[in-house]
Amino acid sequence: MKFSIKFNDAWEMTWSEAIDGIREFFEQRLQPSHPLRKYDLYPVAKVERKYKFLVEEMEPSEKLWVLDFEKKKRVKGKTCYYFKLIESQEELDSIMERDLEDWKQFMKDHGAWEE
Repeated sequence: MKFSIKFNDAWEMTWSEAIDGIREFFEQRLQPSHPLRKYDLYPVAKVERKYKFLVEEMEPSEKLWVLDFEKKKRVKGKTCYYFKLIESQEELDSIMERDLEDWKQFMKDHGAWEE
């Protein structure tokens, strides 16, 4: 399934000039046993002010993951940075909407917005 990414104020498209640097960041930060290491990852989008990405394979495929360097989970008895294969458009939309709500709250808390 090909996903439609509906960018919002929290999520930004990954600039082509930054791709190599982000891929290098992945190489340095992902644990040696991290399950996503078996893929050649391409960062599609990033949450502003966070190390949370939407990633897909460099070679065309239907897989899209969320990869969050600010959270961890256990996989086969080892701790690794949080990731999740996105199963549906609704799931992707929900993730992006939740991050938008978090971003709005951050802006309100820091005096940038008032309702």
